[in-house]
Amino acid sequence: MKSNLATQEIPKGYRVYKIKGVEHPIVARKGGPTADAVKNKSSYKELRNNQKEFGVASMMAKVLRNSLSEGLTEICETYVSGRLTAQFRNIAKYEEGPTGTRPLYVTKYGHSLSGFEFNTTAPYEEIFGAKYFLKSGSRRGQVILHFPAFVPEDTFKTPNGATNFKINARLVALSDYHFDPQLKAYQALNKDFHGKYGSYQSPMLPILKIPTEPMTAHVSVDQVDVPENTALFLLMAISFYHYENGKFQHLNKDSGMTIKQVY
Repeated sequence: MKSNLATQEIPKGYRVYKIKGVEHPIVARKGGPTADAVKNKSSYKELRNNQKEFGVASMMAKVLRNSLSEGLTEICETYVSGRLTAQFRNIAKYEEGPTGTRPLYVTKYGHSLSGFEFNTTAPYEEIFGAKYFLKSGSRRGQVILHFPAFVPEDTFKTPNGATNFKINARLVALSDYHFDPQLKAYQALNKDFHGKYGSYQSPMLPILKIPTEPMTAHVSVDQVDVPENTALFLLMAISFYHYENGKFQHLNKDSGMTIKQVY
């Protein structure tokens, strides 16, 4: 659920309240415990602690989604936010300790999100069959992509009506989070790089039985080394388009995007 509920209609039979330490409002059915009870009663301590971890996971998912361009956002299916938040939430379970204080170390466990599909009806690896190579750059925070020449008509699982395509890559930095007992809140260990990203987008290319030119791209988050306590999420996407009457229509429901690797 998005944090800005002021402009959204709350479903009938539900209510909204805030919990300290959780960034987004909580939406719950009416008739359950009151907001005051959830905030203060000892019997709801575990719920409050779960909400703290969920709040950090939700924020991480939001930062990753906010790094996407409009075209990449269009590829995301309706419930991708909830699915992505659940994956980040699972990272806390790898560490021992009381719920609500366990760190979320994406540098150690972010690899568990590798292969995450933003559009499950068009999995990236199934629709994009071209070989390509990934290599770390000369500094941390840089990736080199190389696509040898390939024949689009023989390579793609092309949707009906597709005439063109684009290849996209996005490298996003996400910080580890730990619980600060003095502040009684989660804090980013490297907030300066949290949410920074670099990107690559190929030209608009036709889907023909003619080989493409080889493509090489350097995708960099920054001009300096990305420090420790920061994971790098490499997202890869293939977008299909239909060209007609001088305009390109994005076939977003048939396009795919995945978390290819986490460094």
